[in-house]
Amino acid sequence: MTLAIFVINMERAVERREKILAHLRGLGLEAEILPAVEGARVPPEDLPPGTHPDLSPGEIGCYLSHVRFWEIVVQRGLPHALVLEDDVLCSPRLQEVVDEALASGVPFDALRLSALRPIRGETLATLSGGERIVLPTKNPSGTQAYLVTLEGARRMLARLAVLNCPIDDTLDLYWRHGLRIPVLSPTLVEEDPSLASSIAGRYGSDERKTYLRHLARVAMAQRRKLTVKLMARRLRTEMRRGKRQGGGR
Repeated sequence: MTLAIFVINMERAVERREKILAHLRGLGLEAEILPAVEGARVPPEDLPPGTHPDLSPGEIGCYLSHVRFWEIVVQRGLPHALVLEDDVLCSPRLQEVVDEALASGVPFDALRLSALRPIRGETLATLSGGERIVLPTKNPSGTQAYLVTLEGARRMLARLAVLNCPIDDTLDLYWRHGLRIPVLSPTLVEEDPSLASSIAGRYGSDERKTYLRHLARVAMAQRRKLTVKLMARRLRTEMRRGKRQGGGR
């Protein structure tokens, strides 16, 4: 099936745009450019109420660019679509593995195809090439590439409207929002090491480490593991039910 691909790109970043489009064409893929939101140009009064004051303009622009992607998926009624940031390299097997993931029966709102940290969690399915679809119990981080379903885009718009933290941190907290956002392991997309990030000033980078914060993180990690385990159990049950129903037709 034809894969709808969008690339988030600043209008002035011509070299990045040409490079990523040429890379995708080399893989036999076509993509639509999704103009990135420039956070510095967004008036504070236009931001959703509750936006965290410590987010940098780059983080705000990045978050709103992904929101724009979800809106396009819903407006066009796309069954599923892939979004890429403009500083990535994709596996030649991207289309093949995405097709198999969609046919796997794993229910998801979004499927992350990139990660900046090691992937650990609950495996929901293993594909023919050995790739696993995993509900992460550790933060994979990064939004270089992910697949979203139409219903997933609707749910993300409804539940992630407030900019509490950077978009990748928000997706890492999928379990808090009741969203189904597994990650593919090993990933299919990685950052292009020849390109530097265009987002300056990382939210929380100057946060002081204290004993109380450490205890809070430990407690949240335990809560996360339990929540993800229960979610994985429900999804596996849903997958078994779907297979039985499919076999009965």
